Amino acid sequence: MKIEVCCGSYADALEAYKGGANRVELCSDLFFGGLTPSLGSFLLTKENTSLEVAVMIRPREGGFCYTNDEFELMLKDGEIFIQNGADALVFGFLNSDGSIDFDRTKKMCEMVNKRCDTVFHKAFDVSITPLVEAVNKLKEIGISRILTAGKEKTAIKGAQNIKEIIALKGIEILPAGNIRAHNIEELWQKTSCDWVHTSAFENLIDASANHESILFTGTVAPKQGEYKKANSAIIRNIVDIGGRL
Repeated sequence: MKIEVCCGSYADALEAYKGGANRVELCSDLFFGGLTPSLGSFLLTKENTSLEVAVMIRPREGGFCYTNDEFELMLKDGEIFIQNGADALVFGFLNSDGSIDFDRTKKMCEMVNKRCDTVFHKAFDVSITPLVEAVNKLKEIGISRILTAGKEKTAIKGAQNIKEIIALKGIEILPAGNIRAHNIEELWQKTSCDWVHTSAFENLIDASANHESILFTGTVAPKQGEYKKANSAIIRNIVDIGGRL
């Protein structure tokens, strides 16, 4: 059994390395499910560990149906990380109806052009595209690996589906979803998987930002799929007022 660890920073990657992990999925902003990491965190991970590094390419929180500008950014970020030695790129595209966007997925795979592995992340699990159809099509267009809980909340609950798609062969199926020390053997017995994706975090406090009225975090958790985007009309109004002062 080989272990991939979800990491939200260079510090996390160092801990994964010290713990004996085989591979990390390097992200930022894990509260929102993982966004594109900084280039610096990636480069230091490559320089100071022997880990395989799969890099998350996700430009914002929320869902997985992106604008043309966001898609262009993902292609550019992906190219930069490949040029700097990424072992895999992790991404996922859905259409507005929740089906897998195979067209953009194929374009990303074509950009990668087999220079590293291509991983379709857990957008797979929330897609409406049927399980086997999705796996076969992703395999056909060049995806190397699928990160999945078998379209269930946890990998244990989705074990039967995971076993089914592992049996399809020709593409790596990476079980993910609340896999921990207490259930990894059960998952292996149910699926015969040879890799798992896990996380192992402790909660720490940096009290240097504590202040009774100045906040650096939100006070209300966003709704599922909600994200923020700058609004040019609001900005223009502020600029116009400022210009008159």
